[in-house]
Amino acid sequence: MDLRLVARDGVFSTRDAERLGVDRHALTRRCRQGELIRLTRGWYALVTDTTPQPEDVHRLTALALGRQFRTRAMVSHHSLLLCRRLPTFRADLRTVHLTSAVDAPRADPQDPRRSVTVRRPGLTIHRPVDGIRLGTTDGDDHRPVGMPLAHAIVQAGLLAGPVSALVPADAALRAGSVTAGDLAGAVADLRGHTGIGPVRVALGRADGRHESPGESRTAYVLRSLGFDVEPQLELVVGGRRFRADFRIRGTRVLVEFDGAVKYADGRRETLFAEKQREDALRRDGWTVVRVVWADLDDPERLRRRILDALALAA
Repeated sequence: MDLRLVARDGVFSTRDAERLGVDRHALTRRCRQGELIRLTRGWYALVTDTTPQPEDVHRLTALALGRQFRTRAMVSHHSLLLCRRLPTFRADLRTVHLTSAVDAPRADPQDPRRSVTVRRPGLTIHRPVDGIRLGTTDGDDHRPVGMPLAHAIVQAGLLAGPVSALVPADAALRAGSVTAGDLAGAVADLRGHTGIGPVRVALGRADGRHESPGESRTAYVLRSLGFDVEPQLELVVGGRRFRADFRIRGTRVLVEFDGAVKYADGRRETLFAEKQREDALRRDGWTVVRVVWADLDDPERLRRRILDALALAA
């Protein structure tokens, strides 16, 4: 029996399967045969031609649980970000996060469980956010309901730190999915939550010109170290147009984040072109500091490198 008939966004429940006469034993057998993935109790996903990555499994599980709790809760935090195909940073993919849309008694501020209404392996349902409730539905009961995107971005930061909010915020600003005003409003709605201060500061510096999670984090670290950076600086050198990830504002020091994607093809032409680009910039009097992920985990060492570059360029 073709389960695609009942799957929505690749996800279906045991109840959906029963409409086709497919019982739990048949589903278990198809899982063993590699045709299906069991996401959570009572929910499955179809296996496509490509092997699902952890982010894919989390997204599918979030869609499933969002449907299961559709009348009571909204997909939120990094779970919503993955459903929207936004990048995340240090997200715990083992747990799907929803936010309740049902009014509940105000929690005792001394109660350590006050931020959640349900916690079980693989699922956390957080308490409602003031002013955010389920809207009217269009009758399409297979679609889970999501928190407003800006609120989910802030929630991700509250859960895993300010960079976990900044990375998706930059991507959402670049795509036009949120505005700076949306982010500021979400921060205001979530005021009083533990960790909101650092998230507020980080999102105040969100910039859609950052083109990757690595650039977002580089900007965050450099600004936190006290450097004023200008992203995506366009330069014309030797008649050729270049674009640098960052310039230390008012100086001739450029900072380039080197992610693995840039060199993923392993072609010598790619490496040679990058070397030519950097040589041209240096001949024109620019000092280039290259940053990799490991550098961002050692901010004091990075500070010294930037200061040395500034002294060299002076």
